[in-house]
Amino acid sequence: MCFSLFSSCMEHNEIKKTKKNANKNLVKQKNENKEPFNECSLDSIKMLTTDYNGIKFYTENRLRGNGVVELIIKKNVDILNLDKTLFGSIILNNIEEEVYDIKLPKVIVAREIIPDIEHRVFSFDAEQPEMDKEFLIVYINKEKKLISKKANRYKFSSWEVYIKSGFVHLTPNVSKTTKEEQMYYYQALKIKGDSMQIKSISKTSCDYVEEYKNVTKWIKWKDNSCKLITIDFCY
Repeated sequence: MCFSLFSSCMEHNEIKKTKKNANKNLVKQKNENKEPFNECSLDSIKMLTTDYNGIKFYTENRLRGNGVVELIIKKNVDILNLDKTLFGSIILNNIEEEVYDIKLPKVIVAREIIPDIEHRVFSFDAEQPEMDKEFLIVYINKEKKLISKKANRYKFSSWEVYIKSGFVHLTPNVSKTTKEEQMYYYQALKIKGDSMQIKSISKTSCDYVEEYKNVTKWIKWKDNSCKLITIDFCY
């Protein structure tokens, strides 16, 4: 009987030890597979840019690649996976109200997509176009995708050029800013790493401006590859 109890205790301890090691290995594996800065603290459902024919388009705070590619769509566009299989398509319609028939997953994360007839914006985080002879390497749903360079018109902007072409909004995550300062629109004057010099703009620069006070200051605009600001355009 004593031997039986001893054997039972030994078996129970061995099971606990095995489970503990398995859990440790699982946690270790998850941490190893986790992409650094994959998720930014500000990314949320609030980052919806538009809803078009049942597809929800979101932006994100993670900055990927070397800049932004803007597609100028004049004909049908195929988007490929890295293995050259078809990921989705943007097809031109003859319908005036709905210019595009978009064949993509129901949820898309990209820099900024607003497909309606008034805006027609298709912007993607991207690597330098010179990285590949045949394809643009863009980011959709946080993964690399391919778009033919020869078959499509596009414009590439470095992150600095892209940000300076728009207007900056401060979020509560930008340190040493007041609630009033978060109401203004700003132009980026200088960008040095994670620091940015900004200057507030008046309504003469953008019709969206409702509040204005003359402010020029340096801010921390990103933390590694996670931006702490929002970037708007006066479309």
